[in-house]
Amino acid sequence: MPFSFSYVCDLLQRLEDNRLARSGLRSNTVIIQEWFRGHHGFLHRDDHKSAPLLSALLPEKRTDRVYFIREKKLQAIIGRALGLGRSRIAELGRWTNPEAAIDKFQPNPISPTDRSVTVEEIDGLLHSIAAACRFSSPSVRSSAENGPADQELSLGELYRRLSARDAKWLTRLLLKNYEPVVLDQRVVCAGYHPLLPTILKVQDDLAVAGRILDTLKLDRTVTGKSELAEYLKPTLGVKIGRQMWMKGRSIKHCLSMVQGRVSCEEKMDGEYCQIHIDLSKGRDCIQIFSKSGKDSTRDRMALHDDKHHKVLGFHKIRKHVSRSGSFLGTDKDSQAHPWEHLMIVYYDLLMVDNESLLAVKHSERFQRLKNVITQVPGRSSLVKREFIDCGRPSAVSDLRRVFAKCITARGEGLVLKADDPYFDFNTRWQPYHCCPIKLKKEYIGHFGDIGDFAVVGARFDAAKARTYSIPGLKWTHFYVGCLENKDEVQRFGKQPVFVVTNVVELNAKQLAAFVSSVNPESIRPEENRAISLRIEPGVDCGKRPSFIFPTPPVFDLCCFSFDKEGNTGFWSPRFPTVSKIHCDRTYHDTISFEELQEMAANERKSPPPEDSQELLGWIAALENSESRRTGDTASQATISTVAESVAQSPQPPNPGNQQCLAAQNITTEEMADFTRQSQSAHVAVAAEQHPRAEQDPALLQRPGSLRGPSAGQRRGGSLGEPAGALPGHPNEPVAPRCRSGATHAAAVTACRGGRAFELRPAHQANTGSRREEPPPSLQASLSFHEARLQSFAARSLATLAGSGPAGAQEAGPQPSEQPADQPNQPAQPDQSTDQAVNNATVETASARCQFLPDTCKFPTYSILVSPCVAGFPWVTDNLLGSHGVSEFLRDPKEWLDTQPGGTSTPAPSGTGSSGGPRRREKIIIVDRRRKKATVDFLLSVEAAGLKRRNGEREYVPAYDWRVLEEIYVEEKKLHANGQAPGYQFDLNHASSIWRKFWVGLA
Repeated sequence: MPFSFSYVCDLLQRLEDNRLARSGLRSNTVIIQEWFRGHHGFLHRDDHKSAPLLSALLPEKRTDRVYFIREKKLQAIIGRALGLGRSRIAELGRWTNPEAAIDKFQPNPISPTDRSVTVEEIDGLLHSIAAACRFSSPSVRSSAENGPADQELSLGELYRRLSARDAKWLTRLLLKNYEPVVLDQRVVCAGYHPLLPTILKVQDDLAVAGRILDTLKLDRTVTGKSELAEYLKPTLGVKIGRQMWMKGRSIKHCLSMVQGRVSCEEKMDGEYCQIHIDLSKGRDCIQIFSKSGKDSTRDRMALHDDKHHKVLGFHKIRKHVSRSGSFLGTDKDSQAHPWEHLMIVYYDLLMVDNESLLAVKHSERFQRLKNVITQVPGRSSLVKREFIDCGRPSAVSDLRRVFAKCITARGEGLVLKADDPYFDFNTRWQPYHCCPIKLKKEYIGHFGDIGDFAVVGARFDAAKARTYSIPGLKWTHFYVGCLENKDEVQRFGKQPVFVVTNVVELNAKQLAAFVSSVNPESIRPEENRAISLRIEPGVDCGKRPSFIFPTPPVFDLCCFSFDKEGNTGFWSPRFPTVSKIHCDRTYHDTISFEELQEMAANERKSPPPEDSQELLGWIAALENSESRRTGDTASQATISTVAESVAQSPQPPNPGNQQCLAAQNITTEEMADFTRQSQSAHVAVAAEQHPRAEQDPALLQRPGSLRGPSAGQRRGGSLGEPAGALPGHPNEPVAPRCRSGATHAAAVTACRGGRAFELRPAHQANTGSRREEPPPSLQASLSFHEARLQSFAARSLATLAGSGPAGAQEAGPQPSEQPADQPNQPAQPDQSTDQAVNNATVETASARCQFLPDTCKFPTYSILVSPCVAGFPWVTDNLLGSHGVSEFLRDPKEWLDTQPGGTSTPAPSGTGSSGGPRRREKIIIVDRRRKKATVDFLLSVEAAGLKRRNGEREYVPAYDWRVLEEIYVEEKKLHANGQAPGYQFDLNHASSIWRKFWVGLA
């Protein structure tokens, strides 16, 4: 029996009205279930066809249909069908105007009231339209001769019969986008029939699943899932549904979801395909389905390079395969080389010789796959994999090592598969059962951070704007780019030229904060004279910004890797997301286009040997990102110590726990209060359900890489190097840039015009996490600066690469007693007395530490501050001033002015006497984000020629100024709780806060 399309529109309109309701908001699930119960009599009739209604409710599932009709074309069709004049057509086109902000409909005077439109009629027309498009699946195109001659005319006639409300929903049905209304597929399928979700697992095609369901309703022999499992089996030519995939947020999180023996498979950078082979069809026996379910027999392969014997990048595939006969996005690509060809990598076997393997364990399925597949080097192979036993105490360290090997090999990630069936139709539910787990380094901590990008323009999308519910919204998609002439802009003030690399979107909270706190000036493209834009044809599928920002704001981006989009010819972030919005930075602070290309090239370079220092560095970095728990048996090659964390925690610290005080987390309120005092103008707005919302691991930079010359660049030299490590100290955690705790996706702090405000979603970060520092003995070696600074590297920062563990540092000889030819041990300041140096850092009698007046360590330090930090009042007046430090050194030669014989360490007066004053320990405060300024300043320290009494060179440790912020917060917490400080403020202790911000030795 036909089903009226008006009933479907009733459901959709109820959901939209519920979304806009200010009171009495109801769950969408409840509304959908009530609707199905109200039409139960229609839906369970024997003559009711399931496929047309399901196609109307879930249009995005009909990937086999491509209509080739978008908004502009549909506007013309509706105008002709309704016989609209020029003024009415202009009124119809107001949807493109962001200032109109309309989503209304007027009664259609042409619509008859005696003939309703049915979903079966709409389904038949849409099928005939899709059959005429060459991008539709072969099964749809084969029925083209049965459709009407002029599909557009038929569609126009359909619009004439619909009411204005129903015409609105038909328009969104054609566009396969009901937004802002979102129908949950699981709720719709379960509401339609309890067996439909199970049928779709095995037959992932709405039309086929609908026909099977109609047959079952007539037979009435299958009533439960157990009986259905015996009835259903895979069918050649119909895609099998994919398992539910989970994302691993950390090593321990992955192991908490699996049990027993786990297969760790390499995740390939290619295109998913499900291959069906029917030998009875002769030469046309192969059929390939894509991840979406579309028949993509000609498209789906990986690309192999016979010349270099490796699988090439994803962007190389498009020049070897056509999309329905057309090569798309290849204008900027190189020619296809004769040594490049398609390759396929096999993962699983689901059916063989009409025998279903869906209920067979993974280990048995893979063994059957090995027996079936003939591997041809460079043409076909089985996926590479390793095994770990989750029952062993070393499971955490085993998986950590496997994952580190994948990262150093420049792999995309791992897929963890327990020895489970592909599908389990048992009625007893088990969490994470039959669920593969994706593990990428970008899911953990801040390994995916790239840096700051300039937002040069934006455009408006009416459908997307409806999802935000922000009045007067003008922008929905933002064009981000990099400066192509950064040096000329900074040195000569020339007009900035930006290369647009990506288009990004913001979530609702981010966009609301952006509009309220940033709200940049915007002009039309034809009025733009301030900046120059280079937008390649492949960016945003050829769309162009409708607004230009003459003073571009700054977004902080993270991504999974780098890719060359079609028709662009350059590297750009792949799947970029906005992690922070800054209102205190300008486009001068963003990374340049040259830096972005260099960053991407380093990530694609050849991997190092498996026994390299980089592998050990990544093992330590991954261990750093996890909290120590019972059962985490560290590998014998890795030792780490607990370090203080500035992670947010919804649980306040326990004042009675003296032993754990040094490692307790700072609460969200304390961090926010500290941010307000700092008067920083960060806008840290992160997406809800962000992959990094579970923990607050340390920012880690890759070994061998260095922060760029601006504050914007954070992603280092290669994909396999931890993001954010300190130069010269590869795996020490780096403090977050935003002092509001913006490493959490849950915390949002913004400032505008001196006003600070906070936005906090209900979802909070995982509690109780602590960061762990790897021992210096396992840190990857790196250089703090470019190769031209060889002598400086050899004598100072290179010493960090081979330093021993914390225990060895304390028990071994002091570095100040080492000869100069032993650079592999970290040098520490001599502890002899020095009255002259005592006077270098002045503490007045009335100036004392604000929080720890009796135990503060700062009066014992002689502090040298770099010029770029010395001009920052927040550091000099607030942070140092809170410790009673009113004067400090700006020139390293001042350490020599009062020394006899040109030495910086004079003969101690009263050596051995307990009453003699102790020598002040020298420290240097720099800004590690300013690479060139920091390198030049440390070279000036080297040029000063600081020497000990015995004539050997004296080494002085340098720290990033952000250590002062963390010490401020920690002292404030101790003061509030009435606690005594532990070892967290000692320069030389393994668990010291200082170690996390160590830049190197000078």
